[in-house]
Amino acid sequence: MNAMKFLIISHVFPPCTTGAGTVMYNMCKYLPKDIYAVITTRKDFYITRGIYDINYELDCNTARLPVRTRSTVDLFIFLVLTVFKGLEMNKRTGIRCILAIHPYFHGVMGGYVLHVLTKKPIVVYMHDLFSEQKQGGLLFRVWESIERKIFAGASLVLVMNEKYRQHYAARGIRNTAIFPPTIDLAYNGRISRKIDSSDSLLKIVYTGSVYGPQEKAVLAFLKAAKNLSGVQVSFATPTGKGYIKDHIRDIIKDVSVGFLSKAECKELQESADILFLPLSYNSLYSKEADVAFPCKLLEYLAAGKPILAVVPKGSFVESFVKKYEVGIAVNELSVEKIVDAINELKNETKRARFAQNALRTINLFDNKVWAEKLILLLNDVASNRKKSARNRLNY
Repeated sequence: MNAMKFLIISHVFPPCTTGAGTVMYNMCKYLPKDIYAVITTRKDFYITRGIYDINYELDCNTARLPVRTRSTVDLFIFLVLTVFKGLEMNKRTGIRCILAIHPYFHGVMGGYVLHVLTKKPIVVYMHDLFSEQKQGGLLFRVWESIERKIFAGASLVLVMNEKYRQHYAARGIRNTAIFPPTIDLAYNGRISRKIDSSDSLLKIVYTGSVYGPQEKAVLAFLKAAKNLSGVQVSFATPTGKGYIKDHIRDIIKDVSVGFLSKAECKELQESADILFLPLSYNSLYSKEADVAFPCKLLEYLAAGKPILAVVPKGSFVESFVKKYEVGIAVNELSVEKIVDAINELKNETKRARFAQNALRTINLFDNKVWAEKLILLLNDVASNRKKSARNRLNY
């Protein structure tokens, strides 16, 4: 089993600590390092933007391409170099299967070209949406056509939840299987400093970025928090210009503790009484917010704290929070309803029940277990046992 070689193509990879980087860390943490190789970007891509944690790295065979920005030119360079590097790896050591990760789509495209040139099977992992984020126009239609062709040629298209699968099924894409984000339940990072807090206050914490997909929900929450006494809000979020608008930075400056390492985020989450999870009501991101499975949701569950989700009605996150009873989901941008939810969460007995449910639920997403499933799945794909591969992913 361990002799199998497969190639992972992922533009984002540890030590990057964004959502996509976290997904890849947890996916690869317990894979035997001799059975796979990774093509990704240089660390400069994360370091220059302040979204990295040098202690959050993986010891694996990693080819880092000279790409430092998200410009169209650099993304195209990534695509071309991915193909050349992949061909070199295949010639030198042999590849049995390709796993191409979105974001970004240029990496998926590079993986597909490699699939065509090498005749090796490809699995595409869409832990984000692509074409649904774009607006109309010729370029959009070209990319959408390419996306359909790649999906049709893939042995499997992995998606994060049933919402994703239904979304693609409506577009006629049937070769999907669910591979949710996972989490390292054994992770113990080094904590470099403590976060000050007061035990007399109800502490509400958010750890993550504040940009398009979260802005409106964040603003509604902050307005609600101002209407309440005895509440302490702490945001751990990158504040660079590439991640946050100037007016948003001004609004959150009084509650932000700035960018934190993974270990510090974990400590902050565990110090909270409530963990806040926002998702977009913005039309550009509405479809993404509807199907999204944020990896911070799993971090929150692992912290054993109740969740306050301000998310669109009918979204995956709303249904998840309700199904597993791990907190309260507010499905309107209503300051009054957010205030009501916070007041409800002041009840210690209710918070304790949500916390207990969270710690029970998180075991469904143990990345040690899912690493074994991924190895077996890719081995099945490489051996042309697609039905067996799909059946391995039930949870």
